[in-house]
Amino acid sequence: MTKSSLFGIGIAFSPLHIGVVTLLLLGKSPMQRALTYVAGWATANALAIAVLMAIGEAFSINLSHGGREQVLIDLLGAGALMGLGLYQLTPQANIGEEGMALKLMNQLPDFSTAALLGIGAISALLTPENLVFYLKEAGLLLLNEPGLKADAEVTGLFTLMASSLLLLPPLAWLVSGGGIRESITKLEGWLQHKAEWLVGVLALVLGAYLLYEGLHGLDLMPSVVAASA
Repeated sequence: MTKSSLFGIGIAFSPLHIGVVTLLLLGKSPMQRALTYVAGWATANALAIAVLMAIGEAFSINLSHGGREQVLIDLLGAGALMGLGLYQLTPQANIGEEGMALKLMNQLPDFSTAALLGIGAISALLTPENLVFYLKEAGLLLLNEPGLKADAEVTGLFTLMASSLLLLPPLAWLVSGGGIRESITKLEGWLQHKAEWLVGVLALVLGAYLLYEGLHGLDLMPSVVAASA
């Protein structure tokens, strides 16, 4: 349960997507639209775990620490995330002072509520660092084999934690009766200059973590392979 909560928080700690939810509060039907986006995000997180578990069971993929597949995933993920992080810190990522994600933010008021559900789901699935936590969570469940009911409970906890920080802006809006509108307007301008930097630093941190996991797993691999033989 503790590891699942930490993996979920790792997904929830996404400044760019928290910013998207926050900016949705500036449009029409603010609570409905913001919560719809979060619902899409949460649904995608839960489905990702279910699909990865099904794939792991069907192909007998070893996602235990030190297993061949897990080591490969960790090292490839580390390379991809560190490459993404370094790119996000370059001037090219700031051309026009806003990236593709921020251009999407500016168009959010034009999307229907139904479209926001899909956008929330796609945003979760296309965020590279999220894949790290999906694989870790699915591997944890496959390794422990708690049973279908326990799988559902743990996945539910993971999904809740993965949405927790995105729910903070709507909660603050609700508590303040919409009084945070001025603060949100200031946040929009700040994100236009800092979003790429935040994404870059987060990707580098996660990439370094995966590199450590992969190298440590590489050391353990001979004993894990021998034990499973």
